[in-house]
Amino acid sequence: MTCAPIVAFLSTGRCGTQWLTAGMRALHPDVAAEHEPIGPLYKPRRYFRRYDDPVTMLDVPEVARHVERLRRERRPYVETGWPLFAALPLFAEQFPNRLRVVHLTRHPVPSALSHLAHNSYAGSPRADAYTRWATLGPSDPGVFQTEAGARWGELSPYEKCLFWWTEVHLYGLEAPGRLHGIPFLRVRSEDLLASPLDRRRGLVHAAAVEDVDHPAEVAIDPFVGPGLDAGELRLEDGRA
Repeated sequence: MTCAPIVAFLSTGRCGTQWLTAGMRALHPDVAAEHEPIGPLYKPRRYFRRYDDPVTMLDVPEVARHVERLRRERRPYVETGWPLFAALPLFAEQFPNRLRVVHLTRHPVPSALSHLAHNSYAGSPRADAYTRWATLGPSDPGVFQTEAGARWGELSPYEKCLFWWTEVHLYGLEAPGRLHGIPFLRVRSEDLLASPLDRRRGLVHAAAVEDVDHPAEVAIDPFVGPGLDAGELRLEDGRA
């Protein structure tokens, strides 16, 4: 069985993951890097925060095939694209000695505005596979901010995008304590995009290549960004 690391990027999307994947492919041909290989089929609206029974995700044929493919992958594997966040408990259960997670953050205002430009929020008029299966709403199983359901009809589309941002990052703060033994690295996309080329190379190298035998030694960066505190982070943090 292969012991090559699997690096999963946890993000809200709209934070440079497509660019990052293209850069990994160009700079690290020894790394298998993919962006949204199965799109929204991780189905976060069904499987969000399924820590106790993550294997139920294997009922989705595309997920089961993807997991089997990762089981055979001999190169370091990096996956970006926001729908995969729902699969982290499954990956931790299936690949406990291979999985590493990079929590990629971006300021809530440009993140929400970018999602708004794509009508990417629960209940939007977009009505495609992403909004049907992936963009979280307040009535979906596992969400933190269930209280938003009582006023969902009063929220603007921008505020619904902020709801999405807070849900994903609350999860990003919670997951290290729930996925025991899985190393997490937290990075701001603003810093990553502005950093010199050698630092970008270093991120990939540290996450996917170095320290394969001792993944728990990868450090967690405690800084996330404005307003990201597990006890206080809520929808209001991105409002003007």
